Amino acid sequence: MSNRDLHATALHSAYPERALPRIGWLDRLAARAVGPAARRLKMWQCAPASLLPLITEQGQRIYPLTGEAFNEAARDLRMRLRREGLQEELVAEAFAMVREAAGRTIGQRHYDVQMIGGWILLNGLVAEMETGEGKTLTATLPACAAAMAGIPVHIITVNDYLTARDAAWMGPVYRALGLSVGVITHDQDPQARRAAYACDVTYCTNKELAFDYLRDRMHVGRNPHRIQLQLERLYGGEARANKLVLRGLHFGIVDEADSVLVDEARTPLIIAGSGGQPPEQKVYDTALRFARDLAVGSDFELDLKDRAIRLTPLGRAKLEERAGALGGIWSGRRRREELVKQALTALHLFFRDTHYLVRNQKVSIVDEFTGRIMGDRSWEQGLHQMIELKEGVPLTPVQTTLARMTYQRFFRRYIRLAGMTGTAKEIAGELWTVYRLAVVRVPTNRPVQRRNVGLHVYSTARVKWEAVVA
Repeated sequence: MSNRDLHATALHSAYPERALPRIGWLDRLAARAVGPAARRLKMWQCAPASLLPLITEQGQRIYPLTGEAFNEAARDLRMRLRREGLQEELVAEAFAMVREAAGRTIGQRHYDVQMIGGWILLNGLVAEMETGEGKTLTATLPACAAAMAGIPVHIITVNDYLTARDAAWMGPVYRALGLSVGVITHDQDPQARRAAYACDVTYCTNKELAFDYLRDRMHVGRNPHRIQLQLERLYGGEARANKLVLRGLHFGIVDEADSVLVDEARTPLIIAGSGGQPPEQKVYDTALRFARDLAVGSDFELDLKDRAIRLTPLGRAKLEERAGALGGIWSGRRRREELVKQALTALHLFFRDTHYLVRNQKVSIVDEFTGRIMGDRSWEQGLHQMIELKEGVPLTPVQTTLARMTYQRFFRRYIRLAGMTGTAKEIAGELWTVYRLAVVRVPTNRPVQRRNVGLHVYSTARVKWEAVVA
């Protein structure tokens, strides 16, 4: 989608998002075939040669402006961007104004390579920038340019600390240009979230953002119609649009794109509700008893990397022999194997004080990526109840899945998606195949002084760390 189309979509859609394309095996094969040529681009292929001279020229014009004159120039630029869209000349002027605002408010001026990085992000690509090259400051360039054009921007980080820190750190830059900044954190209520997403630029985590989207989807259904949502506002407080917290998925800038878009890509995001019925404790007890009688290696295989359990033919035969005689739910091969695999998962793949905590006779999930205790969440399909039985705590009601999605499917719904990372070389193929995101390497501001001294192997961890300190 072009910058002009992105601008038009932002101004005229009630809840914009990209229709999720179906990617079949033929599409993946074709992407791999053309991938080496298309997934990694050179900097000169993305940034026009005239960009930096234009920014410099505009910067010299803006530099003398102070006080109300600077504010008036920012207002005038916002009007032109909203009217004409993200044209190269206007983007260059916006970048120059952002650099001047950053220098005046937080004492940091963007380097030329950061200007190139900002252009790459604004055009929906992944900027590969070395650690320490200022990705947080770089993100203000496309965020301000898009926000001044009336396009809501989400800057997506991996945890609440970075979200709050970056928003507070870069907030003066946005406010100097007349833009509002919102922050989404874990403990906010829907009203606070709605206000934060209503800002021009919103800092949020991938987890909070995706769950807010799922909750919105539960209110409006799969295909919200703009006119219908607007007409419903006439009904008063019960209109579906009044329950939404997001304004759609316009422009997302993902920090640590390797972690969010690849490492966590297939992590299931699930919203569940209590079925209101007590769990079948006897069934789970039986499944755990059968699971404890099975031996790893001969009866089942452990895949620690994918956290999966696979029953061997011997294990299936043993389970059929012992469980088939019970009748009922145990008479069906598929049902009994799924139950026992869940029990094996609870016994061998989820560990106390690592994946969950037991406090006050309750099992609480620990988020593996943030370390936060997710007290209001539970595993599905009986896994949570089997872990409770394993730990000897009272069972909670079985949760029914109300909505689910993976990060991979969620981020592909953005009208425009961009990313920043220091390590994109290894994942460039997957970024292109899954998201159609090409990677562009941004050079460092100064020549790299780091030297590769080769691989060193030490006999113990203590000796290794002593060598690191030395």
